[in-house]
Amino acid sequence: MPRLLLSRRDCLRALLVLPWLNASAISATPAQRIIAINWLAAETLLSLGITPLAVSDVGYFRRRIAEPVLPANVQDIGPFWEPNIERIDALKPTLILSDMLAPALLDSLLRIAPVQVVSVYPSTNDVWQALLTFTGDLGTKLSVCAQAARLIDHATTVLSHCQQRLGHAAGQRILVVVRSQDGKYATVYGKNSLPDAMLTRLGLQNAWNKPVGAMGTANVSIEKLASLPADWLFYTELPTTLTQFTRLRQPDGLWQQLPLVSGGRARELTHFFPFGGMATAVSLAQHITQVLSESEKNA
Repeated sequence: MPRLLLSRRDCLRALLVLPWLNASAISATPAQRIIAINWLAAETLLSLGITPLAVSDVGYFRRRIAEPVLPANVQDIGPFWEPNIERIDALKPTLILSDMLAPALLDSLLRIAPVQVVSVYPSTNDVWQALLTFTGDLGTKLSVCAQAARLIDHATTVLSHCQQRLGHAAGQRILVVVRSQDGKYATVYGKNSLPDAMLTRLGLQNAWNKPVGAMGTANVSIEKLASLPADWLFYTELPTTLTQFTRLRQPDGLWQQLPLVSGGRARELTHFFPFGGMATAVSLAQHITQVLSESEKNA
């Protein structure tokens, strides 16, 4: 069985050889004093009933991920790209779940505690399967395998029920986007993204079947969305840009002219983090299911 905790030498070697590490390589810590720089890891820990000592940018985390709730006593260690090393050291963690950081930062973290780089995104295969594997492995290595099994079973059951409810909508084309700050562009989620994985499991089609980047996204103009064949549009916008975006929004703006928006077939996704875990995925599936089901009833 492969060794699952990365040593300092192993981690630095991985930075040089592999752009991303396998998300299934999770290790345990008896005391479970865990710091989650990576938000997917933080969400998964909470879903498993484990409260991390600290999370990167807790205020923004709560604005993007409402469920599961991040307890008030979880400490803030700064932004994920530049975590506060001194604060992390003072917390005496036994495991750090991190994003892929710069070698110098990662080296500093490795002097404090074992580091696991979480790399579900980007996924070279199925995102949903990667989330299942990550959740199951994390639960096993942290001695909460029963909780992980229940979480996976619940999520699988919910998705199955959602698919059954959407039998009438099978094959409908769905767009999932994040609106840009200037109102002229949008980030669209295509192949190998979390929204795409959920649409597939619901029996729906992703309306964006054009090329995407490594993270499963494409930045496109609003005009391009206007000419894209689609049945429904689900959108979110970054909380930090809401005020400025509202000031830019005009009654006759590009967004309002989108056929799906003017036709009443656009719905907002609140508290949506497109690189989240199983809780985020299931919440997205339930939201889409509810909207399409209610539309069918009102037709």
